[in-house]
Amino acid sequence: MPVFVIMSSLVMLILVGLPIAVALAMLAAGTMWWAAGPDLLVIFIQRFYSGMNAFSLLAIPFFILAGNLMNTGGMTHRIFHTAQVFVGRVRGGLGHVNVVGSMLFSGMSGSAVADSAGLGVVEVKAMSDAGYKPGYAAAITAASSTIGPVVPPSIPFVIYGSLANVSVGALFLAGILPGLLMGLSMMVIIALTARSKGLPVLSERPDLRESVRTVAGAIPALAMPIFVVGGLLMGLVTPTEAAVLAAAYAAFIGIFVYRELKLSDLPEVLWVTGRQAVQVLFIMAAAAPFSWVLVQQQVPNAVVEGLLGLSEQPWVILILINVILLVLGMFIEGIAVMVICMPMLLPLTTQMGIDPVHFGVVVVLNLMIGLITPPVGLCLYTVSQVANVDLLEIIREVWIYLVGLIAVLLLITFFPGLVMWVPTLFGF
Repeated sequence: MPVFVIMSSLVMLILVGLPIAVALAMLAAGTMWWAAGPDLLVIFIQRFYSGMNAFSLLAIPFFILAGNLMNTGGMTHRIFHTAQVFVGRVRGGLGHVNVVGSMLFSGMSGSAVADSAGLGVVEVKAMSDAGYKPGYAAAITAASSTIGPVVPPSIPFVIYGSLANVSVGALFLAGILPGLLMGLSMMVIIALTARSKGLPVLSERPDLRESVRTVAGAIPALAMPIFVVGGLLMGLVTPTEAAVLAAAYAAFIGIFVYRELKLSDLPEVLWVTGRQAVQVLFIMAAAAPFSWVLVQQQVPNAVVEGLLGLSEQPWVILILINVILLVLGMFIEGIAVMVICMPMLLPLTTQMGIDPVHFGVVVVLNLMIGLITPPVGLCLYTVSQVANVDLLEIIREVWIYLVGLIAVLLLITFFPGLVMWVPTLFGF
């Protein structure tokens, strides 16, 4: 079956409203039937099962669970108020607080949607009460939530590591500097636009005793990245075990330290976690037979030959890949883009000598930009719903942060050392 027929059929199925996972599974099964009849559907079942049968993928539900436990157990608002102690006093200070809070929270949940849904309510309300326009507050919240899956731990890095057969630990470390650059770019934009936008300044000087009490109260929450990332660096736990540790720690702190997580909350938390995890893993399962079909129909080879026909320079290929991923991210959910495109793009980057860890961070940052890019920006919709802010207001304010994130994307694309320095430092 020609490449054009396969990919155009996938686009059509998505456009008519089918869920991504269903579209992938239907197209894979249909292509197998067309190629060799119903007997080949046995491979479909085998591949569908093997798509979820990976130990590393167990990290996904546990990181989702950790984020949900944090939101319910009182960690979220403590992180926000701690960030306010350090960066809340300058003009536009709550914007900086928003970004720093997301950077702190991102070191625990690994999910942009968990960040935007959890911190989003606290951040937008606090900024609106202080005199910020709700659309501006929501735009910063949506933009800063994209840091979550780049700073370790990260659910997209777990998925990419499984698809590309790359060390998840190396990917976690590779995301540290790019994540910090993302936060810095947003804080620079806030600082440069604060006066022209007339952003307020906090009128009250924080009391030293109250500030110390606030920071001390957040220490148990802020200690989570030490256990998660520290355990990985010391070789004490695998990424999957780190996810389990994060969930257990979040439950312990929420129940016994902050005492805001009740046993009666757990059924709802587990139900929401299960639903979110199944959505992700269903896409992974459906993508496995689809990837097999792509390989059998030599689609990756066609993509490699087509792009190499345009240029054989690695930097040109990376620019083309960035453009493709940014455009796809505007219309398709990020994880779906990853599982669809990686079987086609990984052989190309391998042939070009591009490090798979470097490429993984470039891919994930591309997909995070897609989360705040209309028309299908998942974080835009999430913040709009949880904070009750009109979506168009958010879109009007978020574009400048898209410019900053694209600038960071270009930096890490053309300067691989920004990605690879930390993993190399720790022997990866």
